[in-house]
Amino acid sequence: MKRMNWIFAAMIILAAVFIGCNDEADPDPDQVAYENADHAKGGIMYDKFWATEAGYDQNSPNLATLNAKSDFFRCKQCHGWDGLGSAGSYINRAPKTSRPSVSAIPLYQFAVSKTSKEIFDALKATAGRRSITTDLSTYNPATPSTMVEGDKMPNLNELLTDAQIWDIVKFMKEGMFDVSQLYDGTYTGTYPTGTATFANVGKGGNEAAGNTFYTANCTGCHGADGKSIALEGMSLGKFTRSKPNEVQHKVHYGQLGSSPSMVGEFDMTLAQMKDLYKAIANTTKYPD
Repeated sequence: MKRMNWIFAAMIILAAVFIGCNDEADPDPDQVAYENADHAKGGIMYDKFWATEAGYDQNSPNLATLNAKSDFFRCKQCHGWDGLGSAGSYINRAPKTSRPSVSAIPLYQFAVSKTSKEIFDALKATAGRRSITTDLSTYNPATPSTMVEGDKMPNLNELLTDAQIWDIVKFMKEGMFDVSQLYDGTYTGTYPTGTATFANVGKGGNEAAGNTFYTANCTGCHGADGKSIALEGMSLGKFTRSKPNEVQHKVHYGQLGSSPSMVGEFDMTLAQMKDLYKAIANTTKYPD
């Protein structure tokens, strides 16, 4: 009898375990989507989501509008390469007929403070967003009434798939660098007439390690002294010291449309970027 009771009890336990296993919750589809997302693609799209490098459909009927009014659709135009918006390096990037105002939202801090799902929902929102069909030809900062629609964020639902939006989310959560760790930025005044200055580029970095990285990854195109390719009329050293806010993103995610192609160092860490910046801060080795 005792043996029968023991067998019965064991069967109950096994049944409970079996039922428990089958009662496990299905994976959260949002978490799965986030885990499957690619921060590298997201970083490229932050620059220009319809670029060939981003894998965007080059037969899209929206391409003509996107190319004609590109700064009205590029994430970096409204939020800055540094993700600090109008309080950062773009404090003096005033709107003009070809580009909208810079956003007051500090995107980097927003991403740090929100969950991936909250960021996804914010990007997917439709209220207060601008349609791809909006006529932007009348946008003119001199007449503020024409700025209302142009300064709105585009309705991404008309332009990107959910998977592409998740890529941007992952970039924001895992791929954006805290630029305050790379250099000291001083922002004075108010947008759009403020001033941004940069100092201590590569702070805390290791110059020798940065030079090793540069030799292995950059010398081939930019030369040992960074003067082989002019960047907006500047050597690589001067450009980096003048625009550390921009260079960090382009090293990390590439220079889109460049020839020869500059592919991003997608796995680059903040520490490695600090080292590279520290090396390039040397005006003797990388002169103006």
